[in-house]
Parts: sequence; C-alpha cells; structure tokens
Amino acid sequence: MIKNVCFGLCVILMLAVSCNSGETYKISGTVEDGDGMMVYLKKEIGDKKFLVEDSVVVKNGAFVLSGKIQQVDKRVLTLGKNEQVLLLDEVPMQVTATRLVSKEGKKLDAYDLKLAGSPEQEVLKMGKQLEMSKNLISLGGMFAMVQVKDDSVKLDSTWKAMEMLKREVDKSIKNFIDSNANRMAITYVIGDFIAKEYPFEDVERYYGQLTPEVKASYPGQLLKDKIEKLRFINVGGIAPDIDLAAPDGKQVKLSSLRGKYVLLDFWASWCGPCLAEVPNVKAIYEEYKDKGFEVYGVSLDDKREAWVNAIEKHNLPWVHVSSLKGWECPVAKRYNVTGIPKMYLLDKEGRIVAMDLRGEALKEKVASFFN
Repeated sequence: MIKNVCFGLCVILMLAVSCNSGETYKISGTVEDGDGMMVYLKKEIGDKKFLVEDSVVVKNGAFVLSGKIQQVDKRVLTLGKNEQVLLLDEVPMQVTATRLVSKEGKKLDAYDLKLAGSPEQEVLKMGKQLEMSKNLISLGGMFAMVQVKDDSVKLDSTWKAMEMLKREVDKSIKNFIDSNANRMAITYVIGDFIAKEYPFEDVERYYGQLTPEVKASYPGQLLKDKIEKLRFINVGGIAPDIDLAAPDGKQVKLSSLRGKYVLLDFWASWCGPCLAEVPNVKAIYEEYKDKGFEVYGVSLDDKREAWVNAIEKHNLPWVHVSSLKGWECPVAKRYNVTGIPKMYLLDKEGRIVAMDLRGEALKEKVASFFN
C-alpha cells in the first residue's frame, strides 16, 4: 500500500515537472491591411536553414502565437517578405506591422516591424543597430576608397577617417556589452556579431565578462561551443586545409605549401582595401619568395573574368584559387570571413601565427621569420 502511494506521488511529481518545464511564450501582433497573411515563427537549424515551429493566419488585423519552448532561445518571425529576429522567453511580446509607403504615397508590399517586450529583446535590438552601424561604416569606407584608389593622398586620408569612425563604434560596442553582461541576449550579440567582426581575443574577453547565470544558460552554452570552434581558425590553431581551383582549372591545396611560410589572403577584384595593400604584399613577396615564403590568395569573386583580369592587371605572381561563389564560398564560411581583406600568416607546419596584419606590421612579422 505504502509502495503504491509512493509510486503515485512520484508519477504526479514527474507530470508536474514535465508540465512546468520550459518557457511559455506569447506573441501578439497587429498587421495593417494584413488579413489572410501568414505569420511564421522559425528556428535556425543550420546555415540559412530554418524550421517552422509555429504559424498563424492574420484575422481582423491581428494574430497571436503562443506555446512552449524548452529554453530561452532566438527565433525569427516572418511576415510576407519581412523578417524580425527575436528572443523568445516568458515575457509577452507585442508586434506592430505597419505598411511602408512610397514617396508617391502608394502602399508597398513591405512592412515596418516594431517589437516591444522584455529587456532581453531590447538588448538584441540594440546589438543589431550597432552591427548595422559598423557595417555601414565599412561599406561606406570601401566605396569611398574605390573612388579615390588612384590618389594616394586621398586614399590615405579616407582610410584614416574610416578607422576613426570604426574606433568610435568599437567604443560604443564595448560599453554596451560591459553594461549588459547579465543578459542572455548579449550572448547572441557576441556570437553572431562580435565573433564575425572582431579578433578572437575580444570574443574570449567578452565571454569572460558574462555572469555565471548567463554562461550556464542555453544561449551561454551555445556561445561557448561556438568559441571552441573558432579557436581552430585563430592564432595557435592549424589552418583548415583548402582545395580550390586555380585560374588554369587545376586544384591547389593550401597544405601543398607546407614547409613554407604562407600568407593566406582572402581578397576580391572589387575590393578597394585589398588592392590598396597589393604594393606592400608584392614587395614582401619579391624579397622572400626565394627564401621559403608564399602567398595563397583566395578570391571571393563570382565572375572568372573579373578575377583573372585583376590578377593580370596588378601582376600578382603568387598562388591564386577561387570557388567563384562570392560570399557563398565554403572556404570563406569555414574561416568565418565576413570582410576583406582577411589575412592569416602560417608557419611551416600550417599553424596560424598572426592574423590581419597589414603595412609595416605585416612586413616586420614576415621579416622575423627569416632574420
């Protein structure tokens, strides 16, 4: 009898725990002129691959999505062609979708999505805004440098102005992360943004500042796993092998250059900063090519003619390879390349000894191998 009672209590407790496990979410929204439209809640399950977890039809200009998830996690809300990243937790969230209007006053098939919810969502939103600011400065700087690439004085001043703006954004990002180390959303800011745009040392440092509770959370564990993977493509790790086609169609492996010091250079024919660094790289190459130094250039061009013409026009005598898939190049993704030029210096064993050195810093580092 006592055994049966104990067993019954255990079953009840287990059911209670299972019913209360996870987080209950609720997303309420209004959509201007949106009746009949589908709203989807998606989870990313791979590189640009998503799984639809929930969906609802907009009725009378409104919708509600609700359910349970196992832990606080990031999701993507999709309405037509519009997407919004959000952090799903137990705090009710409100979405307001307003139709965009053209200059002529015509309503467009696009929406401005505004989210209101937990402080975590605000952190995610602010992180995205800082990322956009950083990217706009980089894109604007590259465009400006292409415009003045034939004027060395203007090129230098443009580069300095761009670097100054970057430093200001970097300062804002540091302060933002420092003041939100207790928020789970900051793990996505670090993992999705900082890990792509900043040195590995910065990623590790920011992770170290997180509170124990955030580190122990599901997003915290995801960030930790990502950092461990990034460790292999940073100083001290063996550079993952590359096997791509040269202009003549023959495959050339990065590992075929073992026994030499190698500059692994991600570039493209359309990249102003890449071409601005060419004279420096050529000078280094000419000085050390007969002493055991090689350059392995991986182009992110997507047109063979533009790639080959750039090699010939600028007389680039080293090893060149490309997948001709642009930013979809699998090698670029493996190396977490989100901006170019991106450079790795490898020792004779293929180990990464330095990253993103340019100008005099690159020249001095290569010289140290042979002196």
